[in-house]
Amino acid sequence: MTPMLTQYLVGLCCLRHSPDAVDVTVGDLVLDKAAKKYRDVDITVTVADPDGGVLAFKAYEVKREGKPLDVAVVEQLCAKLQDMPAVTHRAIVSASNFSEGAINKAAAYSVELFVLKPWTVPISSQFPDFPNTGKPDDFFRSMESMLLFWVGERLHVCVPSGPPSFLLEDSTPLSSAKGKRHKKFANMMEFKIAMYRRSTEILFPLEPAVTIARTFPARPLPNIGEWEVGPEWPHTHTLQIKDDLVFLKFGDEICAMDSVTITGSLQWRRRRVIPQFYIIESLGGKAFAGAAVAEWGSDDGKMLAIVFPPESRALGIHQFQLTEKHRNIIKKLKIPLTNGLK
Repeated sequence: MTPMLTQYLVGLCCLRHSPDAVDVTVGDLVLDKAAKKYRDVDITVTVADPDGGVLAFKAYEVKREGKPLDVAVVEQLCAKLQDMPAVTHRAIVSASNFSEGAINKAAAYSVELFVLKPWTVPISSQFPDFPNTGKPDDFFRSMESMLLFWVGERLHVCVPSGPPSFLLEDSTPLSSAKGKRHKKFANMMEFKIAMYRRSTEILFPLEPAVTIARTFPARPLPNIGEWEVGPEWPHTHTLQIKDDLVFLKFGDEICAMDSVTITGSLQWRRRRVIPQFYIIESLGGKAFAGAAVAEWGSDDGKMLAIVFPPESRALGIHQFQLTEKHRNIIKKLKIPLTNGLK
């Protein structure tokens, strides 16, 4: 779990803890009255009253440090939150607990403290709506995803204004319309991987992929124990890519790619993944929310989280993926309020 994934996961737990929320924002900006400017807050939760006004505006700071948060760090966070008059509820979530001085300082500022930690105790011991339920790793032994893959694929690029024939290597650079390095695809290898993934995301809910997934059994993939595979079937798929604004250089000419055609075979692969389990607790051990989280499918950053609320059986099932711009810092990212509620 990277720091940004941790922050987003805490945001999902905040949503489950406040199911009547009308807005949950990760990386929000809130007015600091003393500084006279808007400042970052890791997570905000807005709860509306029946008349449409704001009943509560909750602010959570999330810290993922290597040791318990000391009094200096907590004091800085408390003072910042205190200077935000719009905030009605203030809290700090730490993945490494708190020092005694930090706990005392937070109490003086009326700031709640929570700890994010591995979830190892029986679910029923902290979540009364799940009676007689064992530990999380017994409840979720694995998560399963079905992914569509290209096998033995080849990619043909259509460049109407380019030469009649040309050879592209994986290292061939791609450019913008002005001849500068393309911001998204540095070379053909990156571009091909993206096109194969885009293609399967389009094809997986269509026929014949749907019938093949439902009809044919999967078998273990040799030397890769976590994968099972189905039969291969030949296919061709053409994608229009004008909107990607990808260009190739041929001498002094800069020519736009118009479309790509992928030929080869398609194959379903089933993957079983062991999730990680986390729980957010108050310092007294009361559950705020619990979560099972795992990579969802391929190595493109998609995640699946199943979140347990403290006083309900309404699990939150969330598929999410942080974009490249959110890998190092999250700004104004809204969490969908109805993403997979069960």
